[in-house]
Amino acid sequence: MQDGTANRVRMNLAGQSVLRMLIASYFIAVSLRIIPGTDLGLLFSAVLPAPWNAAFAAGMVFLLAFMVMLAVYTRVAALILALMTFYASYLAMVELGVERELGSFWRDLALIAALLLTYTDTTPERGQHRRALHRAIAPRRVAPILDRVAATGLAAHATPVKPTMPLRPLPDHGALNCKIY
Repeated sequence: MQDGTANRVRMNLAGQSVLRMLIASYFIAVSLRIIPGTDLGLLFSAVLPAPWNAAFAAGMVFLLAFMVMLAVYTRVAALILALMTFYASYLAMVELGVERELGSFWRDLALIAALLLTYTDTTPERGQHRRALHRAIAPRRVAPILDRVAATGLAAHATPVKPTMPLRPLPDHGALNCKIY
């Protein structure tokens, strides 16, 4: 599952895909209430009424977990999901007491650590595919274009074009005309 030297250990693509699917499937199951987990509705209870805060939180968790599973903006989705899980778990622990919720808080910290494992670098070639836009920007070379124009004879005038109106000299406002107040 790992290759590389002692200085840099990378997880191969299959291992990272399995890890992403396993972690995301847990969060999807929690969002669909198939298994018990941290209630992220606490995050939105201040701004949304009771039935809507849980539904909104479940929808966000489902969407973010699905993004992690499909490797679409994985780092952003994993970071938002980790922050939401940590904050909701912390709020539940503070609300219900440390003695009762320490185990679930610890479980959520382990899940957050697993989410951050999706940050690992698979191979140097995969770094190209993590960008939002998959296009390479190449600078324009001006010298070959000018050579091509000169070779085809499309170059403009060899001598500069004279202006049609004569230019007037600007008035001279020397240092003697300045007044100091």
